[in-house]
Amino acid sequence: MEARNVVGYTLLKIAAIYMMVGLSIGLFMGVSQSFGLISVHSHVGLLGWVTMAVTGLIYVATPQCDGNRLSKAHFWLHNVGLPIMAASLVWIQYGGGDAAEAGAGVGSIVVMIALLLFTLNLFLNGNRARTRMAETQAEPVRRPEETVRI
Repeated sequence: MEARNVVGYTLLKIAAIYMMVGLSIGLFMGVSQSFGLISVHSHVGLLGWVTMAVTGLIYVATPQCDGNRLSKAHFWLHNVGLPIMAASLVWIQYGGGDAAEAGAGVGSIVVMIALLLFTLNLFLNGNRARTRMAETQAEPVRRPEETVRI
């Protein structure tokens, strides 16, 4: 594993944790037949498990996008904003009022900025990955009829 892939693999590990948290919330709701945390369950599942896993896989697949300032800022903002959002959504469910709604708004904006940085990183550095791969191909693939037999 290259040192540059640290953000991608770390996102994948954290995504697996969010998967387990989301599944646990869903199981709790199913067993208790109380579905008040459906918003938390959905956000943890989609922004925690799915989005983090997809962005982690993209960083692993395009190492030129991983390990730079944009990927690190994306990582930290996503991992700060999502817990604030999820905790605030739980707080809203249990009567948190305006402060809880403000927390959910702040967390949402932080996650949005994180994913904007991810998108910017992909557009700025993703093409470099494709260009570099094209330049490093050793030799063209030969068709079977071009193979020399001895």
